[in-house]
Amino acid sequence: MPMNFRDVPNLLKFEHYARGHAEDPIIMDCYQRIRAVIEPVPKPPSVLDFGGGGTAIASLRASCEAVEKSTRLLWACACATDNVAPRLWDYLPDYDSSIDYFCGLNDLELMAVTKLHKITWEEAERA
Repeated sequence: MPMNFRDVPNLLKFEHYARGHAEDPIIMDCYQRIRAVIEPVPKPPSVLDFGGGGTAIASLRASCEAVEKSTRLLWACACATDNVAPRLWDYLPDYDSSIDYFCGLNDLELMAVTKLHKITWEEAERA
């Protein structure tokens, strides 16, 4: 079974936000890019699936990589659409530059950059 937005909480929040903002070309482009990343990947295995050995581990690795890439796309989209608080920069970056920036960070750099910031559509989901 392929992975979908509902398998990951932050992707589900983005899916809800995207449905309400279908007129925004950046949001829709990001939605399509994320869908292209996660659809070919199997659904993340449950704890019970690890008795099968290597298949479950390979599936977990693929789903983790898809979530990591999707997270970078989410942050790029959020920055380019002014949905990060506080803003990372004192200007609104263009979408392609934002994608390049977030995809160019290593994992620790990504964590450091995003640590003090929140994606506002995720906060709205909690309210």
